[in-house]
Amino acid sequence: MDRMNDQTNTNHYDSPEKKVQNTHSIQLWREYFSDRFETFEKRKMQTVSFRDMADGKDTSYTFVHIYRDYYPALLNAGQFFDEDIALLYKFHVQIETLIRLFSFEAQYGIVPYMQANFTATVDKLSDQMYLTLKQMNSEKLLSENKKLIEESLRNFQILYEIPPKWGYLLFFLFQVSWSLLYRDDVWLEKYEKQLLEEKESGKTTQMLELALVHFAFARKKDELAFQRIEKNEKKIEMVHFLVWMKLLVEKQEWNRLLSWLLYLKPTFLEGVNTYYYHSNAREFFHEYLNYFWKYAQHTGDEEQYEEMLIEFLPITFYEYGEYLMVIGEYERWVELQVIMGYSPELIQRKDLKEVISLNKESVLPIYHQTIDRLINERTRKSYQSAIKHLKTLRSIYFDLGEEDRFTKYINQIASVYGRLRAFKEELRKGKFIS
Repeated sequence: MDRMNDQTNTNHYDSPEKKVQNTHSIQLWREYFSDRFETFEKRKMQTVSFRDMADGKDTSYTFVHIYRDYYPALLNAGQFFDEDIALLYKFHVQIETLIRLFSFEAQYGIVPYMQANFTATVDKLSDQMYLTLKQMNSEKLLSENKKLIEESLRNFQILYEIPPKWGYLLFFLFQVSWSLLYRDDVWLEKYEKQLLEEKESGKTTQMLELALVHFAFARKKDELAFQRIEKNEKKIEMVHFLVWMKLLVEKQEWNRLLSWLLYLKPTFLEGVNTYYYHSNAREFFHEYLNYFWKYAQHTGDEEQYEEMLIEFLPITFYEYGEYLMVIGEYERWVELQVIMGYSPELIQRKDLKEVISLNKESVLPIYHQTIDRLINERTRKSYQSAIKHLKTLRSIYFDLGEEDRFTKYINQIASVYGRLRAFKEELRKGKFIS
């Protein structure tokens, strides 16, 4: 019976591409992928020996051709009236391409000088898969083509065979796929139950533990997710947390996002000391910061955001300064510059100019502190810089109608630093004293 069906399929499709044109069958898509790859690889292998491939001596067939030639050929073959089915087909083309890339790596290896390129290609493809999933109307697909999506889920599981060293990538694809496409409540509960039974039977892996956290996340049971994280013996990579928060931003689930942001705050506070030594730590922190800003922006709840900025000073100095400027808290902005010991040269000119134009008196402490520091450096050059700032300070005091106050200030520093002959000379040159 199966042979008859196969024969019928062969006779029905007058060209290989017909298998994937407006067909709603993952099986037919995969059959086409296999046929197309066989033809593609035969053509590439005609000019290269296995020994050359193993030694990496010949470049007539590399993983690059899989991504550059085989991948777009599959994409171009699929034509569908339904845009969401077209996107689902594209997603499975991307799964196929990813599997073929890893198969190439396993069979032939990747020469060292191409390793970075291979990793970049794999990461680029995984990003494209995420974009494809975001573009789908998964609710419509699930309501109109549930059997097809169920077939899609079974096919998605072939990704579980990718090499363990790519575990971070596998879980990323698991997170986004179960959040954006396979988000049927019945499926979530079924697979979660299955994993819990496996765990109770003694089987446990990091992927299993991560999947249980994600199923709690997908079912909107964040407290349960946090409990499972705490019970996990291995530390969960920060990149996975950032994906969960990215998904919450995409869905605009702001209250849940805040829960995850606050849950992660102690972890980031513990890692403050590594901020300046590890580029990954800086990258992760600023992404975390960006999600906090998105939360404040969309909810108007700026209190939590500001509290976080204060807790993470000094590494949030620029973000906190920008925040204070946006909300018009100029005096507090000045306090921040003074606490950090910033002189006018180190402050963004446009910000300082704006504060001076709106609230002149508030900037006085910045100039007083800077002038004091420069005088105490006790070099001719620092004295000259102090005089330059004294001239600006004089202009501000005069604009405020506080000439007497400025005169008292000049008399005070002339007296306190009276023994610094070179400084007094600069004061005379600047016509501050006679």
